[in-house]
Amino acid sequence: MFLDRDGVINALVARDGRLLSPRLIEDFTIIPGVQKAIEKLKWMGFEVVVVTNQPDISRGYLEPSLLHKMNLKVSELGVNKVIVCAHSDEDNCECRKPKPGMLEQYIKSSEKKYSSIWMIGDQETDVIAGALVHAITILISSDNRLNLETSARYVVTNLASAVEIITEFTCNDQSKFLAKDTTQI
Repeated sequence: MFLDRDGVINALVARDGRLLSPRLIEDFTIIPGVQKAIEKLKWMGFEVVVVTNQPDISRGYLEPSLLHKMNLKVSELGVNKVIVCAHSDEDNCECRKPKPGMLEQYIKSSEKKYSSIWMIGDQETDVIAGALVHAITILISSDNRLNLETSARYVVTNLASAVEIITEFTCNDQSKFLAKDTTQI
């Protein structure tokens, strides 16, 4: 289970007339219901991996020590791993979403065989990265714009709603019982 961080796990902050990633630890707030949603995913057997673009690091707007504190708060929710791309668009790296580098890195580093892969994010870049690793994609549109143009398989308003879809999907997916020794991500 791959999750984006900002807008999925923590709230975005209003800055420069837009909703953006927090740059201060006091602005880093976990969205209500996220803790329980992650607990349910873990209970269902998913490894929960956060993959997050954090270009404010390379742009000099966010100190690496503050990013570390924010990611510690995310880790305390019970996620298995947090993977960060600190590059900006100009760096043209392979890890920055929409490229699938962070997701591929985790999949390749794991010795497990996955029976299903999911990607949940709040931007089309998350959906594209997920699609490139053949993940089932869910777009969170927290501003209730559920009629967005997206290539995501599902569009919901929050992580708890995404987990409801995943629960229904996995309960109806009998093929997961055919392969023992497989994990879900």
